[in-house]
Amino acid sequence: MSGGERIPKSLGASDYKSVWNAIASVREHAFELVDESTSEEALVRSGQQLAPHVVQGLGISRDDVVLEIGCGVARLGREVAPHAREYWGLDVSENMLAIARERCAHLPNARFVAGNGADLAGLPDSFADVVYCHAVLIHMDKEDLYSYLVDARRVLKPGGLFYFDVWNLAHPVGWLRWQVERTLYRSKADRPLHRNQFSTAAELRAMLRVAGWEVLHLAETMMLQPVVTHVPRGVDRARFLAELGARRGNCWEALRWRDGDHEHMARKMIEHLAECGRAPEVDPTGPPLDAPT
Repeated sequence: MSGGERIPKSLGASDYKSVWNAIASVREHAFELVDESTSEEALVRSGQQLAPHVVQGLGISRDDVVLEIGCGVARLGREVAPHAREYWGLDVSENMLAIARERCAHLPNARFVAGNGADLAGLPDSFADVVYCHAVLIHMDKEDLYSYLVDARRVLKPGGLFYFDVWNLAHPVGWLRWQVERTLYRSKADRPLHRNQFSTAAELRAMLRVAGWEVLHLAETMMLQPVVTHVPRGVDRARFLAELGARRGNCWEALRWRDGDHEHMARKMIEHLAECGRAPEVDPTGPPLDAPT
């Protein structure tokens, strides 16, 4: 970080827009919060590494209108947009969007929209073929997360794909991440609005079912990574889903976090805990914490 500045733990903000605008008021802070990048070059490398997994995993093509919820500074959008017919980036922070527009000025098919932090109001009904959201809903209270699940169904075309990720509390590495959060923010007064939040597979499946989604795939890594759709009324469900999978390439596993990712994250969490004088509560290489005993 320039001048040794660090992002403050608590920004004293009471809504998502204020939080992320405060963070992105310093360009380097925006980069760091996205993925710990410290420069434009590092941010580009990070986007180029991750984007192919999103493009392949969701079968994104030049026929698709793609919406990214929580696009930030367009780390992913800058690399995904060339593969789509239209790319829409939505973010709650106008400061983040200003950086995103600057970084994507060379992409005529990319547009950016300011969100309200509560839902997708202002976006058209059934306009997107693919909606994705990476490392964004992990920062939301459950009530707000559910609002986005409901509204994402409104903006997605029937038979389109929606992908997102949330921390998996039942995975040992997810639990370590939660232990770090509990260690850092011991009192409610210390807990920033952009802290990490955690879910279980059963909880997420219940939310998705009530919100009207059909789960095509759910990877239970340190993150829960669902790919979902909604089936039009009056069609043969099984046939429709089979044809959808074939058309999109059935490459959902390309989105999955790998063992190396888990090992890297576990090392970071154990280091954080050691700095605070804490020992890990679980073995990061152990079985899922909700597995039968």
